[in-house]
Amino acid sequence: MHKNIKTKRPVRFSDDGLTVFVTLPSGQSVMIDRDDYERFVKEGVSLNWSLITDKWSNQYVVGHDSHLRNIVPISRRIMRAGRGEVISYYNGNPFDLRKANLRRGEGPAWRELYAA
Repeated sequence: MHKNIKTKRPVRFSDDGLTVFVTLPSGQSVMIDRDDYERFVKEGVSLNWSLITDKWSNQYVVGHDSHLRNIVPISRRIMRAGRGEVISYYNGNPFDLRKANLRRGEGPAWRELYAA
């Protein structure tokens, strides 16, 4: 049985139970690994996420971090990125937040080369 948390929008599991799909306000779905979903549930992280676009037209799935009292990219939360670390997507899809699709780099030069 899957443990659910209260969200404004539907959350569903893949047939094999390894991937969780979180629905954004736009109706698009974000994929995350089940272990990240379970960690978020345990930590009380809200799954009421949204999509933002930065000044370079990069899109990011973000959520509110009650501890930081700020909005944070979910990819950074999944990868537990520290200051100065940049997270990008192997397949270029900002809706695929499974760890196998995320990669970590450092500094602004890396961001220019690889950030999606």
